[in-house]
Amino acid sequence: MLLQQSLAILLAGLTQFPTALGGIGPVADTSSGSYVGIHDAQNEVDVFLGIRFASPPSARFLPTITPITNVPEGLQSAAAFGADCPQLPAPLGSAGVPAGPPLKGANQSEDCFFVNVWRPVNTSVAEKLPILVYIFGGGYFSGSGSEWNGTSLVRRSVATKKPIIYITFNYRTGVLGFIGSAQAQSPALNVGLQDQRDALRWIQDNAEAFGGDGSRITISGESAGGGSVHMHYLYPDSRRTFRAGISSSGTSLVANTPACEWHDRPGGAYNILGNVTGCGTGPGSFECLQNMPFDTFWPLALTTYRTPEGAILPPWSMTCKGPQGSLIDEYPVKKALNGDFLKLPIITGTNRNEGNFVIGTTFLDMTPQPPIDLEDTILGGFIAGQATNFKNVSQDTISKLLDLYAHPTDNLSNSTLFNRAAQFETDYLFLAPQRLFLKTASAEERQQDVWAYSFQQHLPGSPDFFGGAFHTSDLYYLDMGFPTVPTQQIKFQSQMQDFYISFVNDLNPGPFWPKYTEDSKFAMRLLDGGVEPIADTLRRTETDFSQPGGFDG
Repeated sequence: MLLQQSLAILLAGLTQFPTALGGIGPVADTSSGSYVGIHDAQNEVDVFLGIRFASPPSARFLPTITPITNVPEGLQSAAAFGADCPQLPAPLGSAGVPAGPPLKGANQSEDCFFVNVWRPVNTSVAEKLPILVYIFGGGYFSGSGSEWNGTSLVRRSVATKKPIIYITFNYRTGVLGFIGSAQAQSPALNVGLQDQRDALRWIQDNAEAFGGDGSRITISGESAGGGSVHMHYLYPDSRRTFRAGISSSGTSLVANTPACEWHDRPGGAYNILGNVTGCGTGPGSFECLQNMPFDTFWPLALTTYRTPEGAILPPWSMTCKGPQGSLIDEYPVKKALNGDFLKLPIITGTNRNEGNFVIGTTFLDMTPQPPIDLEDTILGGFIAGQATNFKNVSQDTISKLLDLYAHPTDNLSNSTLFNRAAQFETDYLFLAPQRLFLKTASAEERQQDVWAYSFQQHLPGSPDFFGGAFHTSDLYYLDMGFPTVPTQQIKFQSQMQDFYISFVNDLNPGPFWPKYTEDSKFAMRLLDGGVEPIADTLRRTETDFSQPGGFDG
């Protein structure tokens, strides 16, 4: 009855909806109301954009309000993205290479809790298709669900007779999503991850409205999105909202989670924020920040995103450990070491040369390049300042690391300083923590299905010093929003997409991809013309030393 009434209302007032609808498009009856989406006949997909999954919180930094109250009557338009969450005004990137496609929300707003859905055209509610949920990356301080597009993956899934539904959503980033302080209320800590949890619950509850199966959801993501996948394994919802995960270049953000009060130290993000806003850092400061009008608060908050000299990521680029009862009440590394995480199927991998994108041109811009003694001094300082783990590391450990990275295996530029720093960054932020997770997850007694990969494809046209496979380059081969890869690499792109599609359908990326075990340690090499299992042995000595327990910091 509700749907019939909604259609009647739509017919009576069709002129109020965007002409892009081209008449009545596909309709979904959800817990947020009834929505009419876009029928994309050319690409044979139905698209629903900007569907609300939660109402804004009662106060800044707090969890969203769910379920949604005051659901509108009548049919709502789902023909355009909802607002993006507030973030940096300029796109995130490195050396002119963007970290993601452009945001497509009409504006930025604290009211930004929306999902977007792509499905095969004319999917009925009875089909119960498996669902791939993509969690955007951006270092936890930028990004949006509006960046990413599921058209190509859905089309490929239909062509291979393994149809899927693709969904993205927004979550709060930066200071709004990951404020850290002893002054912050526990519910406000890591609230960006809580937004993700709310979205996953909504997707599960409303899967059938789009022809999906709420019991067959795979979560995936890259960088901060990949780290989020691991976080949902480590800190599971009391309600199981997914059955499998794919984490790309994400384990770095699990290893480097500090205590929330770390932001309170002199020069810490909360300390800076309290000073620039006039709210101070003592009792009452958090409430002051909550009550400040957004137009006053936001320009001041953005000043805390400026990267201190020598740092790689802005201060609000990480999750933090809070008190007992908060979402993250134990260090992720400890939970990973103890095997205290979900025993669900997972694919996890890294790109061979993640670090060159992360450090950018910092060391390339030194002219002339420093002699070896000065190079060691510069690199030693860079290593010591990388993460909370290394803040108090001994000089003996620094010396050991300088020796381990004296002769890079991948020479990406004419600068040995750049090559050494990029390789250390790859290992410390990505490869070492991934191997820590794999070591525990693949233990025979866990009986967990685990697959690993090493993405090694060079993207044509990228800067010379981005040789190899830089951070984010794998996303070009999933065709979710970045420019299309060269025609001669379309076969490889299809292989990449098929691994995802098969895993979403069958909980297995395919028969030619062996599971990662503590005995075999096979990873799938993802390389055009060379997709095959290889031994996961690259720089084992270096990554073993960089793992927690391998140094004295």
